[in-house]
Amino acid sequence: MEMDAVDKLVFDVIERVASNKDDLKNAVGFAVDFSGKHSVSPETLLKLSAVFDTEKMYKEKYVFSRACAERARGKLREDAFLRAGNTASALGEKELAAGAYEELLRSSPENIEALSRNGAVLAEFGELEKAGGQYEKVLELNPFHVDTLCNYGRLLQRLGKMEDAEDAYKKALILNPRHVESHCWYGVLLSDFGQRIEAIYHYGRALGFDPDHVELNFRYALLLDLEGDALEAETHYIAALKAAPKNPDIHRAYGRLLSRHGIVHGARKHFRYALKLDPDDVETYCEYARLLASFGHRHEAEVQYRKALELDPKHMDTLCGYGDLLREKGQHSEAEELYLQAQTCSRGE
Repeated sequence: MEMDAVDKLVFDVIERVASNKDDLKNAVGFAVDFSGKHSVSPETLLKLSAVFDTEKMYKEKYVFSRACAERARGKLREDAFLRAGNTASALGEKELAAGAYEELLRSSPENIEALSRNGAVLAEFGELEKAGGQYEKVLELNPFHVDTLCNYGRLLQRLGKMEDAEDAYKKALILNPRHVESHCWYGVLLSDFGQRIEAIYHYGRALGFDPDHVELNFRYALLLDLEGDALEAETHYIAALKAAPKNPDIHRAYGRLLSRHGIVHGARKHFRYALKLDPDDVETYCEYARLLASFGHRHEAEVQYRKALELDPKHMDTLCGYGDLLREKGQHSEAEELYLQAQTCSRGE
């Protein structure tokens, strides 16, 4: 009897998620009610969540793991909440992730994994003080928790506490010399310090462990681009885009590289795709407009400059770039007006 109920439950959850992808709470509520009425055990719900362990079906995985957490007790409940939080985080559903971790921490306030992962979610929300509190609690309970040391280093780096961040990364790498995230973010810190040879060492080490790592390839490409090694930088931009084809930052950076080297068609493609993914990015409109203007596409460039100014009327580079374009078109009075606006903005008026 349970198998018939399980089949119907799975079918109905998939259908509900497909019809309303933005309301996972509704699907969770249905799964909780249905499984209770038809005696589908919490253990079965957690097993079902594991069936959907592919990126395309993470929403279903979240629904079943969260439904299990609502009905389970003890260790099973902890495992289910942790899986629900991790799955929601992978989906980019930060509020759902935080909700799952906080539910777990109410009953198990010293659950190290929940504390650590909740800290990461809070940091993404910009709640840096709260995130730091979560990390510090983890490290009180377990000073050797490598993921937390790495994430705490990232938090300290954001706060400008570079020496403390470096100490955190070093500790993480002493404990686990193959920890990819620590190599990656320590490399970023070293690059920011201008210690580029050391940064390259850490990027290279980490890529040896995980050659498809998105952030590693992207950060290494940015450094190589800065160093003037365009061909090697391109290799790593392409690797990053292969792993994360919908990341607007990578498309934008690769577009810049292609633009600088006069590869207009490729640069246009990546700028346009970056804007499709992030239509409110003023910098990309401005850079795209500058590219178009430099190759004689003045009308299209003007359209992009106007879009940038609609989003940010005080954007200095756009005001100056648009002014240059209008001057080239012989519209001197309009150009002068934009230059005056740029001067006003530069004085903070």
